[in-house]
Amino acid sequence: MTISIEVYYSFQSPYSYLAIDAIYELERKFDVELLWQPFSARASGHQTPSAPLIPEKLSYLFEDTRRYAKERGIPLVFPEGWPENEFDPGRVTRGALVAADMDVLKEYNYKVFHKWWGLGENPNDEAFMNELCDELDIDLGDFLSKVSSSDTRERVKGVYKRGKKMGVFDTPTLVIDGERLVGIDKLIYLEQRLKGEIPG
Repeated sequence: MTISIEVYYSFQSPYSYLAIDAIYELERKFDVELLWQPFSARASGHQTPSAPLIPEKLSYLFEDTRRYAKERGIPLVFPEGWPENEFDPGRVTRGALVAADMDVLKEYNYKVFHKWWGLGENPNDEAFMNELCDELDIDLGDFLSKVSSSDTRERVKGVYKRGKKMGVFDTPTLVIDGERLVGIDKLIYLEQRLKGEIPG
């Protein structure tokens, strides 16, 4: 029986970027359906209080993500001034829903993440979306029109609202049978569980 797994992910998150291969691998190895949920408070228009940055925690994040990327040969470029200065995720987050409608979400996810975190490109530069649509072989004008529509904006708000209701507080978060698995390190556990090595 096919198992549905909700995947709450964010283009703002280096961990979501680093996890994407392993998450899609679950679909290849097991009878699962991945339900991708682009999750972002900022993209949904919600104002969240900014927590003070803990220098030790931030330095560990850089150390941890770079180690993970190096071990797996994944390119990783942090945007200049991140996380104090962060790219606006609104357009690419809405774009994920449109890409899903157009049946190109997997390619979209890979390309946006690679451009943002693999190359350090600004997703709001005009060339970013032009090149993206060209690579996906979709019409730029049609895509941007759907991305900016009020319907798509409301859908992004709906994803965020559902995620908060499910208790999502960080990404990636995978929800299976109502249970949250938070963080890239839980993917090994999830794979073992799907293999039946760990009871669910």
